Amino acid sequence: MTEKFKQMWQKLRNSKRYREQFVSSQVKRGVPFQIRALMKKRGLSQEQLAKQSQLTQGVISRASDPNNGNLTLNTIIRIAAGFDVAFVGMFVPFSNLVKWYSDLSESSGEIRTFGEEDTATPCKEVEEGPETHPKDLSKGHFWRPQGSVLPPSPRGALDQAGIEQQEQVQ
Repeated sequence: MTEKFKQMWQKLRNSKRYREQFVSSQVKRGVPFQIRALMKKRGLSQEQLAKQSQLTQGVISRASDPNNGNLTLNTIIRIAAGFDVAFVGMFVPFSNLVKWYSDLSESSGEIRTFGEEDTATPCKEVEEGPETHPKDLSKGHFWRPQGSVLPPSPRGALDQAGIEQQEQVQ
C-alpha cells in the first residue's frame, strides 16, 4: 500500500462529505483528463475528434474542460465511439477508486482502439479477461473490481436495444 493511498484513505475515513466530493471530483475531472490524454496520444484536434464522434467541436471543447463538469452519459459514449474504445461507468468500492486515483497518470490514456485490440489480442485472452488493475486495461485486459455490480448479459441488452436487428437491416 503506497503512502498516497494511505493518506487518501484517512481523508475518506474521516468524512462522508469528503467521500462524496472526492467521487464527484474524480468523475468531473477524470473524464476530461482522459479525453485530453487520448487526444494528445493520438494526435487528434478537437475538430477531428468531433467529426469521429459525430459531435460539434464546441461539445468536445466543453467535454475536455475539467471546469465544465456537466457531461452527459450520451456525450461520453459518443466520444468513446469517436476514439473507438469502450466507456465503462461502474459502481465500485472506495478502495478501487483510491487505487485507480493513486496510479493515475497521462500514461493511463494509452488505450488501444478496437481495431488495434482485434489484431493484437488473442481471442482467449479477450474472452476470459483476467482480473487486472485499471492501468492494465491499455494492454487489452478487462478489469472486474471486487465488489462491483456487473450488468446482466450484454447479449440480452443488445437484443433489447435492437442493435442486432439494426445491423441486419444495414
